[in-house]
Amino acid sequence: MKKEPHVLVVGMDGVRYDSLRSAASPALDRIAEDGFLVPVRVHAKNATISGPVWATVASGVHADRHRVTGNSHHPAELGRFQDFTAVLRSARPELETMIAASWHPLAVRTACGPIFSSGGWVPTPDPEEANDAVSWLCADDAVADYASRRLGAENLAVSFVYFGEADVEAHNHGTGPGYIAAIERCDSRLNHLLDVIDSRPNHHREDWTVIVVTDHGHLDAGGHGGESEVERTAWIAASGASLTQGITATDHADIFHQVLATFGVTPDGEVAESGGAPFGARQRERQEASRQKPTQPGPTQQQSTPQEPAQRLAQRGGGAR
Repeated sequence: MKKEPHVLVVGMDGVRYDSLRSAASPALDRIAEDGFLVPVRVHAKNATISGPVWATVASGVHADRHRVTGNSHHPAELGRFQDFTAVLRSARPELETMIAASWHPLAVRTACGPIFSSGGWVPTPDPEEANDAVSWLCADDAVADYASRRLGAENLAVSFVYFGEADVEAHNHGTGPGYIAAIERCDSRLNHLLDVIDSRPNHHREDWTVIVVTDHGHLDAGGHGGESEVERTAWIAASGASLTQGITATDHADIFHQVLATFGVTPDGEVAESGGAPFGARQRERQEASRQKPTQPGPTQQQSTPQEPAQRLAQRGGGAR
């Protein structure tokens, strides 16, 4: 019997890749072991700012098309692009979806939002009003509680759940011990969501794909928006029986395409031409290019393996730290 597909996408804002690898993150370790966890360079068309990158995750296109360039302005161009939950419901009206986020512009009309065109649930009060550790910890916990209740009780095809605590901790106090602790709390929330999924009564009949992503990194002292490697290095992790094995390269725009591909839905219009692709497509393209351009080693020269850099990334991204 074919299993019923489900997708959970979890956003963790502003989690630096090297800091993540230093944190105790059993939930993400579990996903990496079953699938992959790889560093992702924020696309050159996007600033290393939350608004532009989350808009790319939601819509499958970069800032040259959706025109979100910061966190304060909602451009008219974004209205041309529906988020992946909306596109899925349009193609499959019988399916149900969920969006829950502690950063309000992701899900409601404020500042640059709603970045997800469908809108969604947000906690009150808005944690940005106090914008301190307590307000964001409480907001993220509320999101986790809300999402876990619905994931356990409803037949949600696709869900997007967002936690913002770590990003604010870095802004307020830098990337020290408090930042690592915030990352670990985000991982604990993720672990709770995974446990809820595993305990679903019909879990044995379901095929869950779980994708976890951050939007950008941080400077040591906190802050982002620049071009340094630590700011422009993000990451994506994913696991699921339907995923291609050995994924070593991906882009924020690919999440949109992967979610739809899980349900056999193909995007059209501008999104189809945006350069995004389901997970695994970039490796296939590189492998094909390598086959078309064979190297000719000399008599004492050892032929290099075209995928060696990607293999090193896979080693850094998955397994034990």
